Amino acid sequence: MKLSFANVLLFAGLLYFGFVAWSLWEVFFPRNCHSDSDCIKPLWSVDDKFYMEAYFLDDAGNVGRRILKTVPFSISEGVSSQLNVTPPKKAYRNETVYIQLRLSSISGEPTWTSRVQVITYREPVQTAFNLLSGQKTADSDETENNQKDQPSVPFWLSILRVYMLQTPVSFTRFVLPVELAHLIRTKQMGAHSGYAPVLYVNPEMQKSADWIQIPRKSVSEDYSELGFTLSIEPSSVGKLRLRSMLGMMNEQLHAFGFKQKDIDDVRQLLVDTNFYFLLTTMFVSVFHLLFDFLAFKNDISFWRKAKTTAGLSMRTVVWRFFSSLIIFLHLREERSSMLVVIPMGISTCIELWKLARISKFSVSLRGGISWGTRTKEERETDELDAKFMYWLIWFMFPLCLAGSVYSLLYLPHRSWYSWCLQTLVNGVYAFGFLLMTPQLFLNYRLKSVAHLPWKALTYKAFNTFIDDFFAFIIVMPTSHRIACLRDDVIFMIYLYQRWLYPVDKSRVNEFGQKGDEGDVESKTLKAKEFKKKAPNTKVKKNQ
Repeated sequence: MKLSFANVLLFAGLLYFGFVAWSLWEVFFPRNCHSDSDCIKPLWSVDDKFYMEAYFLDDAGNVGRRILKTVPFSISEGVSSQLNVTPPKKAYRNETVYIQLRLSSISGEPTWTSRVQVITYREPVQTAFNLLSGQKTADSDETENNQKDQPSVPFWLSILRVYMLQTPVSFTRFVLPVELAHLIRTKQMGAHSGYAPVLYVNPEMQKSADWIQIPRKSVSEDYSELGFTLSIEPSSVGKLRLRSMLGMMNEQLHAFGFKQKDIDDVRQLLVDTNFYFLLTTMFVSVFHLLFDFLAFKNDISFWRKAKTTAGLSMRTVVWRFFSSLIIFLHLREERSSMLVVIPMGISTCIELWKLARISKFSVSLRGGISWGTRTKEERETDELDAKFMYWLIWFMFPLCLAGSVYSLLYLPHRSWYSWCLQTLVNGVYAFGFLLMTPQLFLNYRLKSVAHLPWKALTYKAFNTFIDDFFAFIIVMPTSHRIACLRDDVIFMIYLYQRWLYPVDKSRVNEFGQKGDEGDVESKTLKAKEFKKKAPNTKVKKNQ
């Protein structure tokens, strides 16, 4: 096999995936200790019965009134108890509220206790309302629309999740997993050591949906009851270790600029899936990064070395930049995962650079702002491009206008900016399929695809199909998820045109370009020779 940069990257990617897969296997399936003297074995079985109690704590930290007591349950099954509780009055006075959890065996012997904070302070939930009537949505609260300048408000933990280790693993005494060492409580049983049931609870690492905003109360109003659910869930040793790892990294993630929603997305990918699905996600992610880098490298190389842009649709490039910018702003407005926002931001910058290249726009200290002169072939391409785009605009504009009016009349929005952005995004997504077709029209009229950067398009095609996989596991707006499927159709048409108009790599087309785009400078030299020998030669239709 020929050694190339792409092959080296592929080999490095496979090595990295192998390392990650082995590390995950060690996390999910640790080796059991078999030495009696050096082992710490579980003092419980998955069928043992326990029950849990929850109490409010007073200001001095003493146990107050009991909230609930679960029915007896086994570790392998877990239990969920739901009820309405009246929180202490200090919950409405911007004070912290704690509860104490106490796990006991069926005989009444306490085996585990923990203090948990059930009131936290966060930014108020944004309210969506009808911009014309001012009517708020049914699930909105009394907070103002402009939430950014308002102080934090109290949130109540409506669901408290406690995870219990259900895998009876025998650990080596001096090789305890770092992320579980602080959770394991050992007990000496004669010459042997054992450990009590292992539980993990961390409200800060739970889903944002588990926290509900406490409604504002005046002095004269009664304090209403709030829903509270205690959910005890069995967990494998691998899931428990991953949860503990993320909990230990929580402060670091916030320091790196991760918001709570971003941490939710990371937790959903790593913890809320089974092992084999997680392994598949890692495998696909490695190849996605590989194809992203190769597409970026070949795309930049093509546009940097290209001497002519004849045969390339300028309006398609303009549209790609405009749509990328609008989608990037929309993803930011919707607070989508940074796993989606950051790549879209990089893509927007690349499209802006390509727009400057195809329009021959340049800025210098001496010459200032200048626009280059377009060649005859480029002007002919622009004429064909304008002809096709003219009909698309007349078809698209009435539909976009009708959609924006419907959205304004019947759908709630956070602000006028949100409505404008949503209108633009809907236009981008709904009619982006049509506005990606001018390049297809040019290929049809020229009966050639030799002017396209096929290496970059191939890598992007692979990533498009990978994006279909990620579209259903990463949190994103539904419109963006549908757009991933839309791009598949465009690439399939590109592949059909490549089959319909085969490229003779030894022949130079009328634009001075060959099928092999790896050496653009050689294309230009051969193009000059071609034009000198046969200036009136036209491209014949390939049969």
